Amino acid sequence: MNLVEKLLQADVKKAEELEQKTIKSKRLAKILGESDPVEITIQEIPARRMNNLLGEQIDKKGNFDIDKAFDVKALTIVEGLVNPSLKDENMLKHFGCATPKELAIKLFGKEMNMISDEIYNLSSEDNEEMEETIKN
Repeated sequence: MNLVEKLLQADVKKAEELEQKTIKSKRLAKILGESDPVEITIQEIPARRMNNLLGEQIDKKGNFDIDKAFDVKALTIVEGLVNPSLKDENMLKHFGCATPKELAIKLFGKEMNMISDEIYNLSSEDNEEMEETIKN
């Protein structure tokens, strides 16, 4: 059976599944008054959307804009965080935030880099795995 035949028998839904991962947040634990880090669930962002987000860090002259990079990290968290959802209207109201991006900044503060990096890693090809495949 060739590859096309195998693909024609494959479950189409598997091609649309987004990888998820659980990570821990010390900042949410602090907000909740808990001593142990709180588990949050992140998922990969589809490739086209991730590319668009990363492109927002570039100004009209093609230069990297550090101010925009901060916003992109917040938006990456908004789109890649599954639990808790930062788009929940009750949470937005409770924390006095007008947008999910504001809520991401308020809830995660200094953890934003770590969380957005984890989401980016889920959304990108594993370079080490790719290098190993190429070597073989």
